Amino acid sequence: MQRNTLLIVMVAAGSAMCWWPKIIPPNLDLPGWKTPLILIALITSLGTALSDEGARWLMIASVLGGVAGIFCGFRLWWPTDAIDASLVPFGIGLSALTSIPVSVIAVGAGVALRESKIVTNNRRLIWCAFFTCFAFAPTVVALTPRLVILRK
Repeated sequence: MQRNTLLIVMVAAGSAMCWWPKIIPPNLDLPGWKTPLILIALITSLGTALSDEGARWLMIASVLGGVAGIFCGFRLWWPTDAIDASLVPFGIGLSALTSIPVSVIAVGAGVALRESKIVTNNRRLIWCAFFTCFAFAPTVVALTPRLVILRK
């Protein structure tokens, strides 16, 4: 598999999974919109910096992955409270609209980072940061039930 294809798939999957720690009930009360949007920005910009070309495909993957992650997250973990459930369509729309400019700005930052000497000199460090950001959301989703029990 080519590196760019792998990065596109990983950016889409990472952008999808970064919303899940906020959606899963009960959650860890991570900072509202900051955590998923920061993860989307980091995954997209680092993926763009590591790719040789195809910034447009990475932006599309980030936007579509984020929207798909929001829909899948609420499909898997629908709120049990009726008031929370009534606000889900508003939350889906708002989170989808906020993830679009974040993805666009992150691709621009990734292209600027790609053209600098930082990526060429520290390629392994950038890969490590990319994998860390990619693994954050699945790790938090896997640990959430245990951490919620320990918090009580």
